[in-house]
Amino acid sequence: MLLDDRLPTPLYQQLFDQLRRGIEEGDHPEGSRLPPIRSLAADLGCARNTVESAYGLLVQEGYVKSRPGSGYIVQNVAFLQADADHSQAPGEGLLGADEDRVRYDFTYGNLEPGTFPAAAWRAITDDILLSVESTGCDAYNDPFGEESLRSAIAWRLATQRGIDCTPSQIIIQGGTQTSVQNLLALFDGSRDAVAMEDPGYDGVRTVIERARFTLAPCRVGAGAEVFRADLEASGARLAYLTPSSQFPTCRVMPIDSREAVLRWAERTGAYLLEDDYCRDFRYRERSLAPLASMDRRGRVIYMGTFSKSLSPALRINYLVLPEPLRDRWREAFANSYSPVPWLNQRVLARFMTDGSWDRHLRRVQAKNRRKYETLTRVIRETMGNDVEMLENGTGLHLLVRVRDGRGQDTLVRQARAADVAVYPTRKYWLDPAGHVSSTVLVGFSSIAEDDIEPGIRALAGAWFG
Repeated sequence: MLLDDRLPTPLYQQLFDQLRRGIEEGDHPEGSRLPPIRSLAADLGCARNTVESAYGLLVQEGYVKSRPGSGYIVQNVAFLQADADHSQAPGEGLLGADEDRVRYDFTYGNLEPGTFPAAAWRAITDDILLSVESTGCDAYNDPFGEESLRSAIAWRLATQRGIDCTPSQIIIQGGTQTSVQNLLALFDGSRDAVAMEDPGYDGVRTVIERARFTLAPCRVGAGAEVFRADLEASGARLAYLTPSSQFPTCRVMPIDSREAVLRWAERTGAYLLEDDYCRDFRYRERSLAPLASMDRRGRVIYMGTFSKSLSPALRINYLVLPEPLRDRWREAFANSYSPVPWLNQRVLARFMTDGSWDRHLRRVQAKNRRKYETLTRVIRETMGNDVEMLENGTGLHLLVRVRDGRGQDTLVRQARAADVAVYPTRKYWLDPAGHVSSTVLVGFSSIAEDDIEPGIRALAGAWFG
C-alpha cells in the first residue's frame, strides 16, 4: 500500500479505499486481522491517527469489527456487495425515457443502486416465513401497524432523539403523502387552514390543496421574524415544518424559532407536523433537539421515514400522534387497515432490533458523508466564486446559485448538453415568481461516489467553459 500526500484525497481516505478494495477482492479474507495501528503507521510512514481514521471508517461500513484484545477483524462482506453486478448504472432509469438519461445524474430522492441490504433482508424474511410468526400472513393485522415495529421505533425515538412516546401513539403509514392525506381527515377543510413553509415540499402542498384546505404560506428565506409573522397571521390549525433540514433550502431552524413555533401552537391550539425526513444525515454539527422532544403540551405530530436511509420503494414511514389525535385517528379509521404489508413491517422490526439496522445506517451515513465532502470540495475547486453553495451540512442535496444571474432553465439545459442532470427549484415555491431564478438543486443520494468529481467537473465546464 502506498500513500501520496500530493493528492487532494486525504491520506486516511486513500488508506481506507485501498483496504476496502483488498477486503472486497479477498486479499484480506473473513476472520483475518488487519495489521496493528502502530505497525501499519510505521510501515507507511504516516501518523497513527491516519490509520485509526481509516480503520474507523471500515468499522462504520461493516468491513471490519473492532474486538478488544484482538484488533480489527475482517467481516463477511458479501452482503455489502449484494446484487452489485446486477444494479443499474448511476442515473439509469431515474429520468424515464432512454433519451433523457444522462451520464451524471445529480437527482434527489432515489438511493444509489445497491444501497438496499438485500442479503440481510432476505435472510430475515426467510426466517420469519419459516417460523411460527408466519401465522400473521393469515389474518388482518393491527390498523396502527405491527406492535413489534412500533415498539422498536418508540425505543429508538426515546433513546436517540429524546422523544417521550409509547408504541400506542405510533401509526405505520405508506409514505409522506399518504400520512398527510390521512392526517387531514382529522381536521375540517371548510374552516381549518394549513400553514406551510414557502418554499417547501411540493408533494405535501399538492395533498393539502387536493383536500381543499386553505394553504397559508410562511416565507422561509426572508428571515426568522418574517416567518414567525406569517405563521401568526395564518390562522392555521396545522403547520407543516421541516426544522432539521428545511426542504429545499437546507436551512436549520434555530432554537429560538423552535421555541417560538411551540409557543404559537400552545397559544392558538394548533398542531405542528414535524417532518424529520433527513435527520440521520449530518456532516458538520450535531442536530438540534426535535420539536417533538421539546413539546410539553402535546402540540407536535412527529413524522419519520425509512425512505432516505433504507428504501423509498418499501413505502414505510410513521406518525407519532399526541394522545387526543390518536383517539380521533382511531375513530376516523376504525374500519381501515394498515397500508403497509404485514411482512415488510415484521421484517423491518427484526432488522431494527437484531443489529442489522445500526450496521446498515452507519454504512449509509459514512458513504453519504464522503459524497457530501467530495461534492462540496469539487464545487469549490472548479467553480470557486462563480457560484454560491446553499447548504448546512445536512441531508442529501444542496442548492447551487450561479452569481451571473443566468436562469435555472438555461443552467439545466447547459448541464444536460454536457451529459449532467441538475434540477430546477421553481416548483417548490407556492408562487413560482418568487423563486431564486439562478439556483438549481444538486442531489447526491443516487449518484455513485466515484462519479461525483467527474460529474461536477463536466458541469463546471458546461457552465463556465
